[in-house]
Amino acid sequence: MVAASIGEYPILEYPILGYPKFGCFWSAGSKTGASTLTSTHPDLYRRILALLVQTRKAAGLTQTEVARRLGQRQTFVSKYELGERRLDVAEYIEISRAIGADPHALIRDAEHETSK
Repeated sequence: MVAASIGEYPILEYPILGYPKFGCFWSAGSKTGASTLTSTHPDLYRRILALLVQTRKAAGLTQTEVARRLGQRQTFVSKYELGERRLDVAEYIEISRAIGADPHALIRDAEHETSK
């Protein structure tokens, strides 16, 4: 059931409770359903992703090998590396360890690089 819309994009209601379904905000030009990912610290987030990719490659691991270690598909790794999918904290820690990196050290390095 459609509660309202933002432009031509509907805001759905939860069928039983009747509450609006929030949490997925689509970009204004996205008719494919691809969401626009935002962050209050985009430079830091991009640097963290770059360090994850750099560390994975330095360890000689392919996306497929990392995905196997995580119990995921290769597309999962590709999507977060390209910034098409955001990582939550638990995923970030698991990925860091799967590539043999200290998650705390990666964040410290990313913070140091972005503060320059």
